Amino acid sequence: MTEPAAPPASAGASTPGMYRRTRRKLGRLRRKVADPDDLRGRLAKQRKQLDQLDKQIADLKATVATLGTRIRPIELASSHRELEHGRAAIQVGRVEERLGRIEERLRGESYTGDASDHAEARSLVAEVRREHEQVRIRMQVIGQYEERLRRLEDAVLKMYKGDVRHPF
Repeated sequence: MTEPAAPPASAGASTPGMYRRTRRKLGRLRRKVADPDDLRGRLAKQRKQLDQLDKQIADLKATVATLGTRIRPIELASSHRELEHGRAAIQVGRVEERLGRIEERLRGESYTGDASDHAEARSLVAEVRREHEQVRIRMQVIGQYEERLRRLEDAVLKMYKGDVRHPF
């Protein structure tokens, strides 16, 4: 067998020879015939787009993770406020119930009368004042208790900050 002929040397070093140009043209022609719709080029372009989308998805996942860590303290504060609101609603409900009973007693009475009626009215007013004072004292106690709870919760949060075993 004979060995293939060596390609002829080109006349100028900067321009390809006729042999090379012919091979390139044949290569282009073969690619056009084998892949007339340039599927390889379109596939390469779609792969590049897919890589860009993968990078964007990774960035979005990182952003979501960051937001998740940032929203955790807000969730804790929200649940704490819900508990405080529930406690305050119970206390206010009790106070309204007691004041409602006093108002019913005051509505049923007529305000015209003699000295004994005035004495009873004064005793009702004294009872209302006593109730008001008790409510004020209870609200102060509740405020102090909630402040102590807030300080205790802050201390617990500082103690367990970063510890994955505790959901604080």
